[in-house]
Amino acid sequence: MNIEGLDLTITEGSLEEAFTLQKALSDALRDRGINFSLSGVKFDSNIMDAETGDMNVGSILEMVLSVATDKPVRDALYALGRRCAVTVDGKKIPIGHEFFSHGDNRKHYFPVMMEIARANLAPFFQGLNLSSLIPGGLMANFQK
Repeated sequence: MNIEGLDLTITEGSLEEAFTLQKALSDALRDRGINFSLSGVKFDSNIMDAETGDMNVGSILEMVLSVATDKPVRDALYALGRRCAVTVDGKKIPIGHEFFSHGDNRKHYFPVMMEIARANLAPFFQGLNLSSLIPGGLMANFQK
């Protein structure tokens, strides 16, 4: 697959590695006041600009970047990245700290790591009917 001009090969991690990433992301989101519930996403901090009533993009960006750079999240992504590689000049280079340590490769960090996360977490949700989690839908499942 081509991501940001890189020939990226993703190999899914183990079930335990995927669970580790999910837990790290969940903890990082919760620790930053981003909570998911049946009624939607709730932010503990004020992401609305008090003067304009618009969303404060700076606050949202700060939350996203702090989650993405959280050490347990990075560690989980690097563990999954060891199974993945980019091909440069016919040579496969594993995705890891060393790859991103090169200044030219840092621009690829977020697109590559987001794709690794998606590839490892998306399969958990493929068979899930999210509408069944809405209270009325949940009750309907038990009344069949």
